[in-house]
Amino acid sequence: MSDSKDSSLLGIKDIVFMNVIAILSLRQIPNVAPYGASAMVLWLLAAFCLFFPLAMVCGELSTGWPKDGGIFVWVKEAFGKRVGWIVVVCFLFSCVLFFPLMLQFGFTAIGYMFSAELAQNQVFIGVGSMVVFWILTLMNIKGMKWTKIINSVSAWLGVFIPAGIIVLLAIVWLMTGHPMATDYSHVSDWIPDLSSWDTIVFLSSMMFAFAGLEVAPMIAGRTRDPQRDFPKAMAVSAIVIVGIYMIGTWAINTLLPAADTDIVAGVMQAMEAAAKELHMPWLLPVMAICLFFGALGQINSWLVGPIYMLQEASKEDNLLGERIGRLHPVYQTPAFALVIQAIIVTVLCFSTFVSPSIAAAYWMLTALTTICYFIPYLVMFIAYYRLRITQPDVPRSFKIPGKVLPIVLPGLGFLSTLFAVILVFIPPAQIDMGGYVEYIAKIVGGAVLAIVLAEWIYHRAQKRNRLQQQ
Repeated sequence: MSDSKDSSLLGIKDIVFMNVIAILSLRQIPNVAPYGASAMVLWLLAAFCLFFPLAMVCGELSTGWPKDGGIFVWVKEAFGKRVGWIVVVCFLFSCVLFFPLMLQFGFTAIGYMFSAELAQNQVFIGVGSMVVFWILTLMNIKGMKWTKIINSVSAWLGVFIPAGIIVLLAIVWLMTGHPMATDYSHVSDWIPDLSSWDTIVFLSSMMFAFAGLEVAPMIAGRTRDPQRDFPKAMAVSAIVIVGIYMIGTWAINTLLPAADTDIVAGVMQAMEAAAKELHMPWLLPVMAICLFFGALGQINSWLVGPIYMLQEASKEDNLLGERIGRLHPVYQTPAFALVIQAIIVTVLCFSTFVSPSIAAAYWMLTALTTICYFIPYLVMFIAYYRLRITQPDVPRSFKIPGKVLPIVLPGLGFLSTLFAVILVFIPPAQIDMGGYVEYIAKIVGGAVLAIVLAEWIYHRAQKRNRLQQQ
């Protein structure tokens, strides 16, 4: 194998970068910061309930079936290609809903560099989102080499550097004699009130901050040594992600009182407080640029993985026809599928122009994304049990150790995911979502649409293949 070919394959560092940028987002920290010192315990509980089981299950399955496709391959091996295909469509459905949300978040941050009005300008956000997504699509069509570059740059500019700035500012704040804005000194401050329904609901929502470990296994066939590299990368990713979430929460609590932290603008609030007190006016634009690149990095990680999963899935009975699954003649990437995805995202970006309530539209897209995204999770945890029973002899360089943990951990992950999905059916009190029946109909309708579309494509392909064989 030539060196040039080696350079296009992913190693441990590349997998860690992909995991970090796909999962870790600084926008999640302000959601937790209002809980003060008890947020440290909540982070650990959320990690234990979902992140740890997810890392263990993905680690074992990705080394047992180290092929492009990730969840599709695992579910197909357990339940057949029809169920695997439904999982793929649900996953892709969630992604095309997720992309406009992250693009809006990134462009809102950039808009605040200039004025609050620009940050609320629907034309600026909508057109900018479309242009940037097409640029990312065209770059990824050129192959995994560009994907690695984008992920690496975004991981540093969008996660490591801004997280480092926040932590460093907190240290400077304390060293210059400023008191910690949030009290961490009493034991009672560290104990979350798990008897409160609001806290339990919040803990469930925190689990979403850890979702995404299944992205890298979708392109496992493009890694140097998946059996060796994936378990190590999963372990490193877990330590880095949980660590940055916890340290970042402490840093924001140091700069800003927990009670005053806005769940959306908390990072920029902390930066503004530090910029004024420490006489560093350049902090706000620097952080805005970092948050923008962080959003781009998350989009890029999710942009590539699911498409390779779609490509792998479409090979089964030629489900999408030859054109969708065809690779670019030069770059050997699923260019046509990437372009189709970009067109769909472009249409969704136009929704910023016609939505009567941005908050209501944002939450509805978030709820639909959650439902469609976690249906594959629920199936994946069940598939793990089935593969342990039906294919126990498949070589796995990593297996969940012991006799109890392989039973308990996937079950804990399944129940945590199911509970989080159920909570989506409770509309937020602070946002007018219309009638409850209408709200439920939209959420259920979105999930049903994804499943019906998958079934239609599957049966259409089966019928086409039978006619071709006659």
